[in-house]
Amino acid sequence: MDALAWCRDRMLVPGNPMAASLAFAPDDERDAILALRTLVGELGALAEISEASVAEAKLGWWRETLRDEHSPGRRHPVVQALEQTEVLQRVPASEFESVADAIATLEARPRFERVSELRAFCLRIGGPMGRLESRLLDADQGLTERFAELAAAAYLVRLVRDLAIDARAERWWVPLELQADYQVSRNDVIAGQAGTGFDGLVRSLIHEAMSQARLAIDGLDRESGWRHRHLLIHWSLDRRLALMIDRKPRRLLDQRLLPSHAGNVWRAWRTARRLRRGKAI
Repeated sequence: MDALAWCRDRMLVPGNPMAASLAFAPDDERDAILALRTLVGELGALAEISEASVAEAKLGWWRETLRDEHSPGRRHPVVQALEQTEVLQRVPASEFESVADAIATLEARPRFERVSELRAFCLRIGGPMGRLESRLLDADQGLTERFAELAAAAYLVRLVRDLAIDARAERWWVPLELQADYQVSRNDVIAGQAGTGFDGLVRSLIHEAMSQARLAIDGLDRESGWRHRHLLIHWSLDRRLALMIDRKPRRLLDQRLLPSHAGNVWRAWRTARRLRRGKAI
């Protein structure tokens, strides 16, 4: 199977926002964005491996493969797609190392006392995707950091979506100050006994993500918005998820919310149209 076809089979599936957003990416960069996001997805999946030694070994394999052009791992379809689209030539190797470092942080299952620590964590884990894609499309340093902040906000939304799932898997990242403010513990979430306090906690985190994204987007000029439309469209789909969560937070206790594909396509098209006209999203 062709390497890019492998990536499409992997990423363009129901439930993945890429299935709706990628069609609106710049024609000349669409395959490169697909290859890049497939790599990040493959690396991110390592954090779900319960056996730490296995996850570490796989992460080490990826590090070596991306660092050494003579590595046998270069035959992997993702790496072939990265080479075919010249992503490996256009993005410094250090940027891929930052993604691997972020995954290593996830494996440690960190906990936080303050919201500011969670915010920094999301920037470290989610931010590299925004940096990588914007740099691929020739963004300057200032713009790259804007999109890193936007990607961090999107990562926080997905963290909130999986809050109960993570709690049952012994991943409890909710800052202590929020647990105290809303009187919600991990045991409450696992037992499904969280009430209005859980609603407040979730909405507080969603508000944090939305505010961070708005700060990143505000003041973005029309040309940059259109050039980097895929990142902005992708955020619009994460924002759609955020609004779903905000309406009925307690649904997170017993289900994993997934916006419909048809709704995502509509939202992606609408956002692309607004960006093309130079309007705010």
